[in-house]
Amino acid sequence: MIPVRQDSDAQGLRLLARLEKVGKVVVRLLGIATILDGRSRQEVADLVGLAPWALTRAVKRYNTEGVAGLRDRKIPGRPARLTAEQDAELKRMVLAGPPDRESGRAEFRVCDSVALIERTWGIRMSAEAVRTRLHAPKLEKLVCRPRHHKAEPDAQAAFKAGFADRLAQIAKDHPAASAIEVWVQDETRVGQKARVVRRWAEKGSRPWALVHGGFQSAWLFGAFCPERDTGVSIVVETVCAAAMSAHLALIAQAVLPAHHAAVLVDGAGFHATAADLVVPPNITLVTLPAHSPELSPP
Repeated sequence: MIPVRQDSDAQGLRLLARLEKVGKVVVRLLGIATILDGRSRQEVADLVGLAPWALTRAVKRYNTEGVAGLRDRKIPGRPARLTAEQDAELKRMVLAGPPDRESGRAEFRVCDSVALIERTWGIRMSAEAVRTRLHAPKLEKLVCRPRHHKAEPDAQAAFKAGFADRLAQIAKDHPAASAIEVWVQDETRVGQKARVVRRWAEKGSRPWALVHGGFQSAWLFGAFCPERDTGVSIVVETVCAAAMSAHLALIAQAVLPAHHAAVLVDGAGFHATAADLVVPPNITLVTLPAHSPELSPP
């Protein structure tokens, strides 16, 4: 039987137990206090609800560290397989993506990261362990914004570099305008198509279901001014210059009085080159480079 240190008596330990907020520490303090009262270890374990081995461990820690030894300790777990430097390098390589982009893969999957770690440092890790390591430096899988494979980086860079000059030219061409508002315009199709549904039927049979062919759709035109946090939209049955003209008329009504709007549009024919497109006098269309939706402000 391991003796209990005597620098605190049973009454003092019970007083500490009353002030303690952690339940497990309270139980251990009461157990040691009861031992100091002269009770047997088995009897004390039954009274406070501790296993005999747990009570013995509490006594050993109390003898060595005092009351602080009665608190639960954080389990360290296994040591990390990768060093801090290797973690940083792994993050850099994952963010850079696969070197062979022609394979059609734009990112490292978890299995690719497993192979990358083994190939680079000769360390074999499970997929779950690698996934945990990727989450540690605040990495997560996010939905990507698409980038067209025909986009021209040089044209995009030139557009961004000259955008301020383009706005300055618009302001110069419209001296009566007190400010230039930047708007972003685009459209998308919203469609509905019939599909085959499931139904209850006898096992092994192939039931029939009536399906209407074709589909119905509408087009949603939208425009947004990030600086003013405002926008306008219109729903039409088809895309054409008349629909674009109607949308531009709505944008023109939303532009503040005495302001002029620079509206960013893509290169669709009904946007900028249609002969019957009607552009209000307080709007100037600014055409983006081809295949460059990412140049629109979010």
